[in-house]
Amino acid sequence: PERLSVTFEWDGFPGYVIIENGEFEELGENRTRVVNVSQFYSTEERDGMLASGMEGGLNESYAALDRLLATLV
Repeated sequence: PERLSVTFEWDGFPGYVIIENGEFEELGENRTRVVNVSQFYSTEERDGMLASGMEGGLNESYAALDRLLATLV
């Protein structure tokens, strides 16, 4: 797949669904570029998520994905 779209709702702003679109671009030599865009309901919601410390969890998730993908090649 070249694109993955998901929705989720987080505890900081219940009732507002975030839309995420991820695009995967094959670069060759077992490399892929991932571009992820998150669409928030408001700037306040976006800023609230950034202030929540979500960056650490996101980095952990991408590290876990890297480990999984390494087992597939």
